[in-house]
Amino acid sequence: MDLALELLTASLTSPWVYLLIALAAALDSLVPIVPSETLLITAATFAATGQPHPAGLVLAAASGALLGDLAAHLVGRFAATGVGRWRRWSRIEKLLGSAHTAFSRRGGTVLIAGRFVPGGRSLATIGSGLLGFPIRSFLLWDGVGSLAWALYSTGIGLIGGTLFEDRPLLGVAVGIGIALAITSSVELARRLQSMRRRRRTRSRRRTRGRSRFDNLRGRDVMMERMSQTHVWYVSYGSNMARDRLACYLQGGRPPGAKVTYPGARDSTLPQAEAGIELPGTIYFAGESKVWGGGMAFYDHSVPGPTPAKAYLITAEQFADVAAQEMNRPPEPDSPLERLVFDLPSGSSHSVGPGGYETLLVLDDVDGVPMVTFTAAHGSTDTEHTQPQEPYLAMLRTGTAEVRTASGLPLPAAAQV
Repeated sequence: MDLALELLTASLTSPWVYLLIALAAALDSLVPIVPSETLLITAATFAATGQPHPAGLVLAAASGALLGDLAAHLVGRFAATGVGRWRRWSRIEKLLGSAHTAFSRRGGTVLIAGRFVPGGRSLATIGSGLLGFPIRSFLLWDGVGSLAWALYSTGIGLIGGTLFEDRPLLGVAVGIGIALAITSSVELARRLQSMRRRRRTRSRRRTRGRSRFDNLRGRDVMMERMSQTHVWYVSYGSNMARDRLACYLQGGRPPGAKVTYPGARDSTLPQAEAGIELPGTIYFAGESKVWGGGMAFYDHSVPGPTPAKAYLITAEQFADVAAQEMNRPPEPDSPLERLVFDLPSGSSHSVGPGGYETLLVLDDVDGVPMVTFTAAHGSTDTEHTQPQEPYLAMLRTGTAEVRTASGLPLPAAAQV
């Protein structure tokens, strides 16, 4: 035991310990099994005697962590090119969806919180790359998180080393125990909160289910089937124009566009349509491959209202429209065909890093969900760009149709 203690002391008081800490912190983001936090706490326990220097440990750990996280972020950016193929596996689809949903709601703060959640560091850093999170913002937020983590781990080690100065191994054990206790408490609180959310969701679904049953009593068999096969696709952009949407369903090129669409697997036109009003607002960002200039996105967190048109189409058609929006051909077994019926009203779910790959479930009308898609970023998270005139002309046509269609029958619950 004495020999082992001497070897450990010699290693951790050597000037090379700073390099070891930096390497471990860097590798931990790409290879999560590397025990960087345990190594840092151990070194900090011995630092209570003055060697190694605590400030040097903090600097080495924060720098190594930032470099490793940057590497993981770049891996995510590179992998984003093939992310469409990855979604065929449900486990990977769920992982990617969680990352995109988190970033769309809280942005860079996920990078800080993820460092203190088991498995969260890799999810946050690689997910930020998949999402295309700006490099400058990434370096800023991740730098803050790396420094906070280095100070936290070093501080815990110093506490253990100070309490058991004459018994450094016991100090290491105490420091690691404190870290485990804190991490376990945070994880337990997170799981309890998640369980409460799931219970509330199930309760709302049961309540809605009872009310839907009452509404269904007066409906025919066709409408009952429709609640499991159809959606109200809510368009706030160029698809408000009826002829524009027809190109997605039946194939063709809209006037002024640069792209010819293959059409949906089911080319049937919408069974109904209605003009409605959304509570949020639209903004223009990115560069459209179809029109040039900015594309319209919907931000439900910014007060509106925004005119929109609801089309009654099948879930399969909705998935095909979404695929063509992202310049992909329609494919069978799209995750969207299931998600539109699995998600509760008011929820969102990202199925990819693209501009129109965040699904929003706005409401439901007699059991038929009202859905749309937008970007994971909000209006304040990205640079706005000016749309081109052909696109604006299509928006004007669609807005005029919304005013005409507003008199068509649609239950009052659809006036979201």
